[in-house]
Amino acid sequence: MSAIFGFVGAGPRPVRPGHLEREFRLLEHRGLDGQSVFLGNGSELSRSLVGPTSDPSGILRTSPSQIEAATAMLACCRIGKEGRPPPESTPVDAASDQVFLALDGLVENGPELGQELRRSGCDLEPTSQLDILLAAFERWGLDCFSRFTGSFAFAILDLRHRRLVLARDPFGTRPLYFARQPGWGMHFASLISALRDASSAGRKANRDSIYRYLAYNCMDHDPETFFEGIEQVPPGSCLEVTIDKPTQSSLSRYRRVARAPANPTFTFEAAAQCLRGMVVRSLASQVADQGPVGVALSGGFDSSFVAAAFGRAEPAAPLHLYTCVPVTKNGHFSKSEEAWADLAATGLGAPLTKIRVASEGLPASFASLVRLQEEPFSSPVVYAQLQLFRAAEQDGVRLMLSGQGGDSLFAVANEKLLLAVLAQFRRGRWRNATALLRAVNQLPDGGVRRLAASAARIVSPKSLQTRLKRLREQRNLDWLRKEWFEPCPAATGERLVLPMLRVEDRNSMACSILNRMPLLTTELQDFISSLPLEYLVRANQPLKSIECAAMRGMVPDAILERKERTGFPVPATEWLDELAPWVDSLMTEVEDFPFLVGSRVRQIWQRVRSNNSSVPAAFLIWRWIFLAGWLRYFAVRLD
Repeated sequence: MSAIFGFVGAGPRPVRPGHLEREFRLLEHRGLDGQSVFLGNGSELSRSLVGPTSDPSGILRTSPSQIEAATAMLACCRIGKEGRPPPESTPVDAASDQVFLALDGLVENGPELGQELRRSGCDLEPTSQLDILLAAFERWGLDCFSRFTGSFAFAILDLRHRRLVLARDPFGTRPLYFARQPGWGMHFASLISALRDASSAGRKANRDSIYRYLAYNCMDHDPETFFEGIEQVPPGSCLEVTIDKPTQSSLSRYRRVARAPANPTFTFEAAAQCLRGMVVRSLASQVADQGPVGVALSGGFDSSFVAAAFGRAEPAAPLHLYTCVPVTKNGHFSKSEEAWADLAATGLGAPLTKIRVASEGLPASFASLVRLQEEPFSSPVVYAQLQLFRAAEQDGVRLMLSGQGGDSLFAVANEKLLLAVLAQFRRGRWRNATALLRAVNQLPDGGVRRLAASAARIVSPKSLQTRLKRLREQRNLDWLRKEWFEPCPAATGERLVLPMLRVEDRNSMACSILNRMPLLTTELQDFISSLPLEYLVRANQPLKSIECAAMRGMVPDAILERKERTGFPVPATEWLDELAPWVDSLMTEVEDFPFLVGSRVRQIWQRVRSNNSSVPAAFLIWRWIFLAGWLRYFAVRLD
């Protein structure tokens, strides 16, 4: 676990030990056992590698006279296993004194890459991953990132080609932000707080992001953030900055889903077996040599699949299962997943640790939770999940597995389902088309009705679609002052956006736990995209059909027969009622927001308090609450 920060600019910038120490402290929950800093100054970029040190009382072993100004800096801090310093000598490593690399995360296929590089003539130490990564970058350039598998964010100062390169893994499991300073250059960091401390960026709120958050419950605005002037490197992309002209940059996407044509001879059963093997291999590569391993279990498809696959990948290793059980003062939460988690644990033959989470601890943790997450979130499930990670940390767990990504991987968008049905009709495959329609109709929330709505959107003129959308928004968003946001931004498109990755990353890092998601691999994504849509939605099991078939025999059949997906539900309405005095105090702030209609805000909150509203209304209240906390803690301006 690591953190990265640095800058590149057109002119020298003061770099003082006190400032570096403050930056490291802002990043300390991501790793503070070993630090090192590269500094360069002038047109020749004379090189100076400061550190490393593992002494938390003295961040850097250097004197103020040694570092006065620099035009480029690359710093990294890392946490070692069980409190020990990391095995590498320095978190910032160099190749031939020309390429300096900082890595946050893990590249799992390092040994295979090393073998390939050695066959091509590279002289590499057999156990040095950083040497392998540096050699890969020098040999393949930006193409190296498409060869890496794992969870990673890179910052590379390449002096040979006079460039800074920032890159993230294909799913964006590790954060990496940057802020441009007009006329000078760019700062970058693993956390927004470090960027705001080092630069003038992020003092104002990003109005577009706030609108999408309020109107569409969107928490990730790739490449934007909630802070104006602070951006993130998009998943599967790399940002290249010219050292000699640091105000200029280019963004390129190295990851594209390989949409291979479906193999007509590849049966559904064969595809399910292939999927099972891929998930087991993914588990094996992610848990190797990682110490005690835990699994966050909800009793749903994805987490049950991950837990069962772990048993196949590591049959001799102990399986630590954790589930979050939100509770209310009356003791009953109708949507609790506890019974399903019990069923899954019993089927796996593994003990289950239950973390019971009540609302009463949330007000005291509110400020620290907002600070930890750095951007607004929309549900108290974030608080509940943090308690799960804390319990695992107390048990000595160093690696936590989750089923994140399963919904995006195995679910099918309405438009794609509709096109699949139409394609079957066009080919004269009436039986296949009818079976697909039956399967869709069994999906939650009325599958055929949703298909009909999608068909109407496809065939309607764009101008009519726009008018209808405005009418819906006028009816559903009458509490929002849209003129404050004019022009109103559109909702995000159909790209893989996984906002809970940011949440899990922050929560796990706060507990010194490495969080991994075995279902999020490029191999799995490419494989699923190559399958016929009728393999993903079948009449006998319409929800995540191929995943359920792959799990058959690994988890209890009752779980595979579930017709709904809920993840980790929380009693949103009940907790608001239990915390009403605290919520009242926050709603006073919310009513005064210039982008909300105060009278409607009060009406909605009163309906929720009187139990005369829907669950979506309760989650809307939570969105307002967490937005208020974010604006207050980070002192973000709304002008």
